[in-house]
Amino acid sequence: MVAELLFWCSCGAVLYSYLLYPCIVALLVRMRGPARVLVNENLRPSVSIVVALYNEAGVLAEKLKNISEIEYPQDRMEIVLGSDGSTDRTVEILNAWAHPGKRVLASPDRRGKIPLLNDLLPLAKGEIVVFSDANTMYDPATVARLVGRFADPRVGAVCGELTLIPERGEPGGTGEVSYWSFENWLKKQESDFLTMLGAPGGVYAIRRSLFTPLPTRRSVADDFILPLRIVRQGYRVVYARNAHAYERTSGSMKGEFNRKARIGAQNFAGIADYVQLLMPGAGFVAFALWSHKIIRWFVPLLAILFIVASLLLAPGSAFYATVLFLEIGFLALALAGYIAERRHIPLAFASLPYYVTSMNVALLVGLYRFLTRQQPATWEILR
Repeated sequence: MVAELLFWCSCGAVLYSYLLYPCIVALLVRMRGPARVLVNENLRPSVSIVVALYNEAGVLAEKLKNISEIEYPQDRMEIVLGSDGSTDRTVEILNAWAHPGKRVLASPDRRGKIPLLNDLLPLAKGEIVVFSDANTMYDPATVARLVGRFADPRVGAVCGELTLIPERGEPGGTGEVSYWSFENWLKKQESDFLTMLGAPGGVYAIRRSLFTPLPTRRSVADDFILPLRIVRQGYRVVYARNAHAYERTSGSMKGEFNRKARIGAQNFAGIADYVQLLMPGAGFVAFALWSHKIIRWFVPLLAILFIVASLLLAPGSAFYATVLFLEIGFLALALAGYIAERRHIPLAFASLPYYVTSMNVALLVGLYRFLTRQQPATWEILR
């Protein structure tokens, strides 16, 4: 029966991506042991910290203070800051900041993060480029801990551990933190087996020699495309769990929804950049890309098929009726989370259903924007 085939295929694909694949990777690591990475945290190559900014006056003073507290030799570190047509006091604050290694590029036009990064990277003179965001705060030792992994010549990029701090304990932010904790664990498993696929945009580093200009004719995510380009060149992208960074969630699901929709559209647009890594010859990288990324991006469509199949099958089966009841319960919890956030009521048990449902709807919006070419290259701050 077609409905049964749709039910089990859609259900199986979702369970595989979220449950079975992580278990497989963790088991492989346990059986073989973690892939060795040569680490030397006394390594001190020249470093460029690159931050792309747009209207960040609200957090910029805190960010610049955080950069000033980084424990790394001042004569080996430069700070490359770019403003993408900011209309607030961002440029004024940058110009007033006294730092011996400061470089500022203030673009008068709003073009988007990718064109800005393409302009900033030629200004960077460091052997290692550390990418950060205005609202991402580092532990003082984070840069040194990222850099220490580059002692291994097989390593082309290093990602730190980004911890999310929920605003006001609201359901959306709490759900995001729960999901992000799971993702951090999975990234560690992939890194331990061979390589990560992407990076948290606020805390990752690359060898400057491996950077190639990013595409500007379509909106893509630098923290996904850049690491994959480095993998394509034969290098590993590894996880430094002791390189800590912190970032507050947006404080509202509306802001997070818009961010996820933008990232979703960028992810679909970026596939053309790494098609060869999806082929069987890419080995574990292809396996991980399909399992961890591609299938997940289509989970919203799979979920719709799953619900439709359940509706068709429920009248003639107690099992399918029970599954449909559970689906309705999950969506009811998501709705409760939405109402709780609107009214600023803590509702922990609804946080994860609310977050998962909202983010999958955002992925659908992202897919629509990609197909209709409606995703702009620019970004908005969520605070």
